[in-house]
Amino acid sequence: MDIVKILETLRDNSHKLKLIWWAFLAFTVILNIFIKPHHPHFEWEKIPGAWGIFGFVCSVSLIFFMKKIVYPLISRPEGYYEC
Repeated sequence: MDIVKILETLRDNSHKLKLIWWAFLAFTVILNIFIKPHHPHFEWEKIPGAWGIFGFVCSVSLIFFMKKIVYPLISRPEGYYEC
């Protein structure tokens, strides 16, 4: 099968893929609630869904950091690279 056809199929069915992805993420969070680590290393690991919460907080923090702090440092005005 041609890679272009695969990419077009994925693009056309992106809403279904997003739904599958969100369902998978919800499933892993639910599993994290019921499956607890045998020997938690830290006290906060005993909280159900602790690693899901940790990942969410880290990703939101990273997005905020990149948008508010890094982007203004590396952005250039429109037409900067034109001759």
